[in-house]
Amino acid sequence: KQWYQRRVAITAGIKITGQLPAAVRADFGGLRSKFESSHASMTALPSALEAIDWSFYSSRVSNPALVEDFKAKYGAVTIPKPDDTQSAAIGAAEATFKKEMAEYLTGAEQRIAQFEASLAGLHAEKPLEDMTVSEYLADKPELRAKIEADIESRAL
Repeated sequence: KQWYQRRVAITAGIKITGQLPAAVRADFGGLRSKFESSHASMTALPSALEAIDWSFYSSRVSNPALVEDFKAKYGAVTIPKPDDTQSAAIGAAEATFKKEMAEYLTGAEQRIAQFEASLAGLHAEKPLEDMTVSEYLADKPELRAKIEADIESRAL
């Protein structure tokens, strides 16, 4: 099961890395490496502490009351969990990021549609080797005007 999860994580990492701009791929790789090493360290830890065999210590120590006192003090120790102060900010940042990415993708789809329309127009044109200069300039009036102005400025 662990090898499968590892394989899925690697595949997801490769997919994400492929979608990132080249300028941030190295940073993402470093972040991913740090996460994986931290995750491996955390998963190697036991989920709960081993129980202390107090009877073993009571039988070995000459004063069992000392062990009982230590046991009571050990049992009284509580480790407070820190308050979660960052999840709300992270959730808000994530929501903002998702909104920005949705807007970016919408704009990208519009740009792709424009480029495809331009490309279709270019494919619909007659090949340049079969076209005359007049035919080429027929649907490009600004280029025709520029060329005619250039010719007139060079006329003797």
